[in-house]
Order: sequence, then structure tokens, then C-alpha cells
Amino acid sequence: MAVSLKNAGVAERQLVSFRLGEDEFGTDIMDVKEIIRVPAITKIPNAPDYVEGACNLRGNVLPIIDGRTKFNLKRKEKDENSRVLVIDVRGKATGIIVDKVSEVMRVPISDIEETPEIVRNIDDDFIEGVVKLNNGQRLVMLLNVVKALMVKDLTKEKKEPQEDSINYTSESISAAEDKSVDEEQLVSFVIDQEEYAFEIMMVQEIIRVPQIVKVPNTEAFIEGVLSLRDTLLPVIDLRKYFGIMVPSEISDQKRILVVDMGNFTTGIMVDKVSEVLRVPKTSIQPPLQFSDQSGEQLKGIAKLNNGKRMILILEPSKLISQDLVEPLMAKESILEQHDDTVITENLLPDEIQLVTFKIDQEEFGIKIDNVQEINRMTEVTKVPNAPRYIEGIVNLRGNIIPALDLRRLLKISEKDKTDATRIIIADFDGKRTGIIVDSVSEVLRFEKNRIERPTELLSSGIDRDCIEGVGKLNGGKRMILILDIAKVLSFV
Repeated sequence: MAVSLKNAGVAERQLVSFRLGEDEFGTDIMDVKEIIRVPAITKIPNAPDYVEGACNLRGNVLPIIDGRTKFNLKRKEKDENSRVLVIDVRGKATGIIVDKVSEVMRVPISDIEETPEIVRNIDDDFIEGVVKLNNGQRLVMLLNVVKALMVKDLTKEKKEPQEDSINYTSESISAAEDKSVDEEQLVSFVIDQEEYAFEIMMVQEIIRVPQIVKVPNTEAFIEGVLSLRDTLLPVIDLRKYFGIMVPSEISDQKRILVVDMGNFTTGIMVDKVSEVLRVPKTSIQPPLQFSDQSGEQLKGIAKLNNGKRMILILEPSKLISQDLVEPLMAKESILEQHDDTVITENLLPDEIQLVTFKIDQEEFGIKIDNVQEINRMTEVTKVPNAPRYIEGIVNLRGNIIPALDLRRLLKISEKDKTDATRIIIADFDGKRTGIIVDSVSEVLRFEKNRIERPTELLSSGIDRDCIEGVGKLNGGKRMILILDIAKVLSFV
């Protein structure tokens, strides 16, 4: 009898039995590391349909397979009986969701029969045999779960050095002192409650959603094109691209990230931009691999807050093919269909790039060269006898920096902090300060000829000594007060 036995020479096997649909399976207990309830699962874009996603298991990222889909059964909602078997697959933990775990049993080898030829699959021969219990009234299919969860491209282990490994020799101590060497700076954003990110060097700017020209006979996830200064920019709706249900209308929080895709630039529409943050490379795990093709669009998974927060870092060059969007960037063909689309052909004057944010009803901007990162509101330690506009001090990865409340400095009435409150880490001449603002709007490029000197009296009564200029957009309907960061930080 050609039954594969892990415990050759013994008279019985110990199995964990479980159910998928109407069928009962058993797998060797030595392959099961643990059994857990179904946790919160982070979806992974464009993974095979049997991949449920990934979760945090005590600080480690655990890929999760839906057992029903893997074995060609109809998906069903998880319930209180659903469990995840954590399986050791060549030293790497993988979870598989099952409908119910029945029991742990000892089965005599004599009760295991060879799999009938009719139920074998020449490509996926996961069934090692059939266990007959209760005189054949109960049949349990003996499943080689490790083989079932094996991924072909993991059979060849890569020996390339890890990017985030640091050799603390005498030669590398000075390099390790530079935080930029062992950190990644990310722009994070949300799609349907899941958090994603691009490396900040790939993001040219962040803009509000303007008028977008629809283009017929294109992929459903191509929202259209927009005019961005002297070029047509194709816009990809990331929700549609990931196959997620799309809301009926565009919300005020939606943004378009202008992203360098490698050989071309594309606008990526997202639900909401979260923050700009620095992440230690040691907290970034390589992307999960479920097949030869999967994982390419992921550059890695950042694990923050001891694994409670996971950010999927996307690889722009793997998202969209240039051939797909290149026809959209041909100005003549689009303009012939849309006479109301105006493209400026003249060269633009010098520009500045601003991070814009709000204080009360006023919109402000700081030159992006002076912005190190943007963080969510964190715990602030009060400092006795500090100036009123100093909220206190914050710990930024081991560095203590002052936190300045811009409302107080600009003599604007105070309000409680909210989920939208952010701390902009600004730097000028080596002096770093956290600037507390109500909310961050976007990153945009601004033509210098649209900036005027501040008037004697600003509408809100803000002290104009801190204002370097006033930028005008939309024919003057939108005004941005550009802060003189040298003046602002001189108060600290």
C-alpha cells in the first residue's frame, strides 16, 4: 500500500481533524503549530483568490489561505466555529482557515487506505489516504497540508543579503548614525480601511481630485485623464484596480498621488492620505509570496506598533503597464474629443512645492524642503514655564523635539485635538520642531508668479510677520498663506 507515512515504523498517526464544507479532513499534528480563532485580516491586493490576506501573530506577519477556496469549495462567511490552523511550511508559518476543528485523534495505520484513483489530481496530489473510522461509517481524508500550502517559488531560497541588515563593525558605526541609512520614508494612504504606502521618492505631489476627463474604451480602473500644467496625466482609481466596491461619489478626503511609475508618471486616486512617516528598515518584512506571480506589486510590509499596524508598501513600477496608459498621454487625440480641456504649452516659471494644511478656516503652506515628515498626533510632555505657544516636547524615535501649537502662535482661538490633527516635523538650519496643525491637506506645486506679498491686514488677523507670501489658486478663490519657517521657528 503506497501510503506516505511521516512516522514510519510506528503503528499509529496522530491527526488534527477539521471540516471544510461537508468533508472531513485530517492532517498530521506535527505540522500544526497552533490553532487560533480567525483574527483581523489585512487584504493583499491582486493576490490569488484563495489568499485571504495577512494578519499579525505576536509581532510576525502570518499569510492566511482560505481553505474552502483553496480546495474549490464555495466561500462562506466566517463564524464562531471558524478556526485558523497555523502550519509550518518549510520553517515559515502559514495559516489556513477551516470551517471547524473537530478533534485530535490517534489513528492506527491499519485504518488508513490508499486514496482511490478517482479522487486524485495529477498536479495537486494533497490527499495521502483515507481514514476509515466506525467500521467505515466515518471517512476522514488524510491531507498533506504542508504540500497543499507549498508555494513553488519558495523552493528556491534566495541568498541575497537583506537590505535592512546592519553590520555594526567599526567601519559602519558612522553610517549607522545617519538615520536615513536605516529608515524608509513613506507616504501612507487608505483604501477601504486598509493602509498602503509608496516610498516618498516615488510621490511627486499630492493633489485634490480635480475635473477628470473620461476616456472611452479603456480599462474600468482608468478613471480618465487630467490636465496638470503642461501634460495630460492618466488617473488610476486604486479601488477599482484592486477590485474593491467603489463609492458612488468622490468624498472630500479623496486625493490623487502623482507617482513616478518608472518610465512614466500616473495619478493614483486613493480614499485618504494618512501621513508621511519614517519607518525603520528592520520593521519592513519582504512581501509574501503565494505564487510565481503574486507579491510583485508589494515591495514589503511595514509592521508598526508591535505588529498591530501593518502597511502594505506598493511597488509602483509593477502596478500599471506603460503600454496601457501611453495612448492616454497623446494630447491631440484627447483634445479632439474634449474642446473644453485646456493644456498650457508655454514653459512655466520657477515653482515651489508646498505641504498645505489647515488652521481653523485658513489654509497654510510650508515649503516641502523644510518638512521632514508628517506624523499623527502623539503624546506631548508638558514643560513647566514654557511659552504659551509651546505645547511641550515629543519623543521622535529617541530624539526629543519641541512641539509648537501653531494656533497659539498665530493667536487663533484654541480647539480640541481630533483624529485629523497632525504634527509636521519641520527643519530649518538643523533645528527640528514639531508644528501642530488641525489637518494636512495635500502636497502641491505652486508657480511663483501666483505668490504675492502679504497685505498689511490678513482676513483672520494673523500676524503677518510669520507669513512669507500669499499664494492664489482658482482665480483667487483659494488662498494659501505661506509660512516663513525661519520666523516661525525663531520663537522656539
